[in-house]
Amino acid sequence: MKIIKYNKNFYKNLDQELLKRYKQNNILIHNDVKKIIRDVKKNGDKSILKYTEKFDKIKIDSNKLLLDQSIFKSNKIDKNILNSFRKSIKNISKFHKKQFPKNILQKSKNILLKSVWKPIDSVGLYIPGGNAFYPSSLIMNAVPAIIAGVKRIVCVTPPSKKHNPYLLALLKELNLNEVYNIGGAQAITALTFGTKTIKPVNKIFGPGNAYVAEAKKQLFGNVGIDMIAGPSEIIVVANNQNKPDWVASDLMAQAEHDINAQAILITDDIKFAQEVILQIKKLNTGSVKKNIINKSLKQNGLIILLKDIFTSSEIINYIAPEHLHIHIKSYNKLLPYIRNTGGIFLGEYSTEAYGDYIIGTNHILPTSGSAKFSSGLGVLDFMKRNSIVEMNSIAANQLASDVENMANVEGLDAHKLSVKIRQNN
Repeated sequence: MKIIKYNKNFYKNLDQELLKRYKQNNILIHNDVKKIIRDVKKNGDKSILKYTEKFDKIKIDSNKLLLDQSIFKSNKIDKNILNSFRKSIKNISKFHKKQFPKNILQKSKNILLKSVWKPIDSVGLYIPGGNAFYPSSLIMNAVPAIIAGVKRIVCVTPPSKKHNPYLLALLKELNLNEVYNIGGAQAITALTFGTKTIKPVNKIFGPGNAYVAEAKKQLFGNVGIDMIAGPSEIIVVANNQNKPDWVASDLMAQAEHDINAQAILITDDIKFAQEVILQIKKLNTGSVKKNIINKSLKQNGLIILLKDIFTSSEIINYIAPEHLHIHIKSYNKLLPYIRNTGGIFLGEYSTEAYGDYIIGTNHILPTSGSAKFSSGLGVLDFMKRNSIVEMNSIAANQLASDVENMANVEGLDAHKLSVKIRQNN
């Protein structure tokens, strides 16, 4: 992990480190996805089957795109593990139900104004497959959609000769029946425009690889998009009053996601930082994803060294990380100054893994600095708001001259006419 000291060139040096993750050549991905979108939009199922064979190395017929319900009957799982997922669903449901919005009613003598929330009619949930398969992400997407009252929830997941048993169990647990064996940019396109087999949806959710993210970018506007997810990231704030091995484990937990993931330690003690590095080496010897962790921390891992750890809020707000874990005991002194981050974890015991799985908050959070203007996934993302206006003749006459004045400024004569024609009638 590279150490950066806070000095007059700090932000210039920090930008160079942060931008390294995004210097990969995306032109080829952009062009490939553009071609896939054009092809699937024109040729539908035929193109989907072609790209499925090309990218997933699986040949299927169009009548096999919809996941066969008989597959659930032979599914064998560990009931203890399933119970953990059930507990997750229960906790996430409990917390997210509190997010359900209230309608607004403003009533005066002559005017009635309403703001009414309604669920989106249909949504598509992308479920990654292969090395990046996360059953927990299905829960994080599906639960708020169900609470919002979405009538049609469609799932897409890359085809497999043997689907992950816990994916199948959770689909059944969540009562999700419209599931298609399709992944990649072709899945996002199919959900957007529809095909003979797949009807289009109104909004698409869920993480995916670079091709999925690029498809979301290009198709936004034709369909609603949750967010454009980048590589995972965390900032951990800790000092010599904290346990270096605990801090090391939190950095490793983020680094194991992906070689492009970023784990950053902010501290005011170089000896503590060095001890954390030693603990990472020690703890990582037996890790299943040892090589990914090593490469991620080598390429993107940072240690930011400050004189005063309570000035770290400025840097945190500048980076706007997906996750922030504040280990220091006086975390409440720092918390009021934090504005830009996806999820905040306070104290040594609140490791981010609890947020990923079980505690009740949502782990789908803004990345790549987008926490400066967006929030983590919630029930409101699966809903939309209607404004309702009801006026009588008294209110119309009272406000007519004001509307006419404003319409004159903007040169919109028909607006003025539509008000004037109703006066004194």
